[in-house]
Amino acid sequence: MSNFEDYDLRRSSGTGRNPRPANRTSAYRTAGGTASRSYGRDADISPDLSLDDEIDLYDYDLQSETMSQRRPSGSRPSGSRPSGSRPSGSRPRSASSSHRTSAAAAHPSASKKRKKPAASHPSRPTRNSAPARGKNVPSGRKGGGKNGRGGKKKARRNIIVVEIVVLLLLLLIFFFWNKFGKVNWDNINMDEIEVNNLDTETEELLSNYTTLALFGVDNRSNGNLDSGNSDTIILVSINNDTKEVKMLSVQRDTYLQITEGTYRKCNYAYNHGGVETAIGMLNTNLDLKISGYVSVDFYALATIVDDLGGLELEVTQKMIDTDNPETHQNALAGYIAEVENVLNYYPNEEEGWKYSDCYFDSPGTYTLNGAQVVGYCRNRYAVDNDYGRAENQRKVIKLLVEKAKKADVATLNKIADDVFPSISTSLSLSQVLSMAASVGDYEISDSTGFPFALNSTTISKTTGSVLVPCTLTSNVVQLHEFLYDQQDYDPTDDMVDVISDHIVNETGFTEDSATVTQTTD
Repeated sequence: MSNFEDYDLRRSSGTGRNPRPANRTSAYRTAGGTASRSYGRDADISPDLSLDDEIDLYDYDLQSETMSQRRPSGSRPSGSRPSGSRPSGSRPRSASSSHRTSAAAAHPSASKKRKKPAASHPSRPTRNSAPARGKNVPSGRKGGGKNGRGGKKKARRNIIVVEIVVLLLLLLIFFFWNKFGKVNWDNINMDEIEVNNLDTETEELLSNYTTLALFGVDNRSNGNLDSGNSDTIILVSINNDTKEVKMLSVQRDTYLQITEGTYRKCNYAYNHGGVETAIGMLNTNLDLKISGYVSVDFYALATIVDDLGGLELEVTQKMIDTDNPETHQNALAGYIAEVENVLNYYPNEEEGWKYSDCYFDSPGTYTLNGAQVVGYCRNRYAVDNDYGRAENQRKVIKLLVEKAKKADVATLNKIADDVFPSISTSLSLSQVLSMAASVGDYEISDSTGFPFALNSTTISKTTGSVLVPCTLTSNVVQLHEFLYDQQDYDPTDDMVDVISDHIVNETGFTEDSATVTQTTD
């Protein structure tokens, strides 16, 4: 039983009356010393106090023969005072003396027990030194004390602040979980993907960068990102200290070793072995140690463009005039119409595409929608084949990054809802959040295409027309200089040099055979 309950029971049984009589003055006069203490307690309690506050105001000593009220240092000494409103200042001495006299008369023994020398209680003030009370401080305690009401309010405020912070964190976690839960998280172990035996100096240098492989997948036939022709392959190096970003497109028709003994166009790797084979192909042919990958499809790119309000791109006269040699129709128009049909852009149109979207009367800068931009990125007939198309893809990525930086929260939230289901990645949630937090610091400094020096040929009906690096070894030296500022890099002789020699022997192309030299954009 608590002290408060015990006190109430004694009052009730001692007086034979209700615990809180309506006429406190009458209860005081008839109940003796016990009632006197009851009266003093009731008179000192503000009607606005809660039960918990009221309990905390008093500490009851059960060891004494009768229950006495102990007060914290600096509070009014025990005693009673008349009912009614409490004065704002300290109580006049005469008023307290009058009630002490009447209390002593009613119970001389109790009065005698309560009267102790001031010296025996140095921490308690005498009646004559009772401190003045403010209007809003409850009787019987001082608000600023350790256990005072002010301290209690401060503690409650701290609890409320903590609760609000926890609630906000939970909402933030739920938000990111809801958004990123839509991404196709790939749990492949990047450490298990094949990497060449790099020297210590190169490994240390690469550890200062985050190297990502971006794949744009044509997955119309299967509807997923696990396979399909990777029409776009872009390597991204991010300097972890400066946040400088460089992009390098690996042309999809580049002739490389896919797996040991198998040489094909490099986009063959993703379609026939999935993303792990594609990353392993890039690592072994280019002496890389890729940190992670991101794969997107037609829908993702088109949706991002539409959510950002379109992109301004130049449509050249060559794009308007050039026909697709297979269909004998305008090449750009054909690509745009195909994308609109695949993405069901216009479900009410009989053929699934709009003439006004596909054909341009004159050259100029136009604000293109998502389907038009995808068609623009896929067109290779009016832009110097594969490496010209890759340059346009890099241009589009740069424009998207710059426009996304200026987008408001609502727009970015819509992109997350619309696009994340069309993304597959090996990056962890913590990596994505860390990169997202620093997105404003990233700056794309340079971009170019790979191979730097190349030629084209048809090796067989199986391989078709391919782009040949002239040579692979010399191109890998340039690649490390461009992506990592690594001077005079020496490629691995047991992998890159071996692959390079095989390509030279099969095609007959050496460094002097290059007909195209790609420079930075």
